[in-house]
Amino acid sequence: MSAKVETRPYRYFDTPDGQDTFKKLWAAMKPTGAVALGVATTDVMLYSHPKGYLPTLARFATIGLPIVGVTTTFVCTTNAVASLRKKDDALNWFVGGFAAGCLFGFITRKATVGFNMGMLLGVAATLRKYSMETELVGSPDLKTHGFLSGVPVYPLFPDMTLTEQRPGNWITGKQ
Repeated sequence: MSAKVETRPYRYFDTPDGQDTFKKLWAAMKPTGAVALGVATTDVMLYSHPKGYLPTLARFATIGLPIVGVTTTFVCTTNAVASLRKKDDALNWFVGGFAAGCLFGFITRKATVGFNMGMLLGVAATLRKYSMETELVGSPDLKTHGFLSGVPVYPLFPDMTLTEQRPGNWITGKQ
C-alpha cells in the first residue's frame, strides 16, 4: 500500500527571489485578481453606474488593470533585481515596491504621486521582507487564530443560535 502524498499549491515564498518568476507571478495574481474584481465590482455597483455592457467592461478594466499591473510590476522587478544581484534580500523588495509605486504615478499622470507611492511601497515591501527574514509576525496566521480555526472569539463572534447543541452521540446518516 503506497503512502498518500499531500501536494499543496505553490506559494510565493516557496523558493528564493529570482527563481520561478512565473510561478511567483501566478501565486501573486490569484489574490490580486480577486481583489481587483471585488474593487471594480464595488465601484460599478455603488459609485459609477455605467449604462450598458461595454461601459461596464471599460470601468472594470479601468479599475482592475492598474491593480494587476502594479502587482505584476512588483513581482517581475523584485525577481529581476534578485536574479541580477544574485542575492535574496530586502533591497530587491524595495526596488520592486518603488517600481510599483512609480507605475501608480504613471497611471495617475503625476510624478509626485509616483515618487511618494514608490517610497511608501518600497519601505512597506522592505519591512515585509525584513519581517519574513527575522520571523516577526506582521499579521497572524489565519489558520491558527480566531473564528477561522473553528474556535470563535467570543466578544467578537458570540453564539447567537436559536437551537440547542446536539447531543455528543448524535450521528449523521452517512455512516
